[in-house]
Amino acid sequence: MKLPSLKIRNLESRFPVIQAGMGVRIGNAVLSASTIRLGGYGTIASVGLGDIEKSKTDFVNESNRVLDEEIKKARQLAGGRKPLGVNIMVALSNYKEMVEQSVKSGIDFIISGAGLPIPLPEYVGSADVAIIPVISSGRALSVLLSAWKRKYNRGPDAVIVEGPFNGGHLGFTPEQIEHPETCSLEIIFKDVKQVMNGMGYGNIPVLAAEMVSSREDIERALAIGYDGVQVGTHFIASEEAGLDRKSKEVYVKAKRKDVVVIKSPVGLPVRVLKTPLVERVLSGSREKFSCPYRCLRTCNPGKVPFCIAKALLATWKGDVENGLYMAGCNVEGINEIYPLENFFKSLEN
Repeated sequence: MKLPSLKIRNLESRFPVIQAGMGVRIGNAVLSASTIRLGGYGTIASVGLGDIEKSKTDFVNESNRVLDEEIKKARQLAGGRKPLGVNIMVALSNYKEMVEQSVKSGIDFIISGAGLPIPLPEYVGSADVAIIPVISSGRALSVLLSAWKRKYNRGPDAVIVEGPFNGGHLGFTPEQIEHPETCSLEIIFKDVKQVMNGMGYGNIPVLAAEMVSSREDIERALAIGYDGVQVGTHFIASEEAGLDRKSKEVYVKAKRKDVVVIKSPVGLPVRVLKTPLVERVLSGSREKFSCPYRCLRTCNPGKVPFCIAKALLATWKGDVENGLYMAGCNVEGINEIYPLENFFKSLEN
């Protein structure tokens, strides 16, 4: 079976694969450009790109400046090829500015989750940019699309459905996470298609995001009815991913039993590896930190047990003691640090 291409708006890739954004600095220009060259949709993670010291005094402008540089660098590395996108979390305090800068920098698509991206069409305006919300239920999609239709008379260009075994921030209740059979990708797909068909968006691509490590995983998603997949955890250990090798080794060594769910400063459950920082958090301790960035609208620095920006920067640097390692339940399938080309070659006939 030949895997289908993936068409979103006026964009198309050889394989039905979108690379997840993955901040801080994992989904950078190198990883996104490599994904594009190999036949997928490349995605830059917008969060935490700016110079650490400059961001303390001018967070918004520094974030915009470096995002523009990263997009230009990815374009250059990809030889001007598309599709290049940006992942922008709704919870960011500079969400509006990040969207507007992405549009100004000529991005092809924007993926947006960690909350409902209700104002996204307003910020994108009339630009030729595909907008792709990330949701975890038909109900959430119904609320979002109803708002988009009422306020902006616009629908999505694709929808990403994150399942309960996904890594990173989760749009599920603790009860749903405890009983994932109640909110499987199959169940959510049926609900999502019902919503989309009812609103006249039945032909819009729907993508699965959960435990994709191989061609077989993609075929399973296609068999359910999905048009493609988003790959996150499995790409973290690629040579092209933008984090220190010591941190990549953490993923290589990780087992399924190391994967836990904690509450994130974002205000959502987050699936991570049980590293020293997470063990300290689970024991009830609070990490000492100041909050120079004010990067999240949903974060109360006086109450959260750790600074997620500081923790993710530690991951990027290879500081295993203090890093936060987001991961899906398929992390045990990562056996080595590998060239990204290996994954895409496995998708050929």
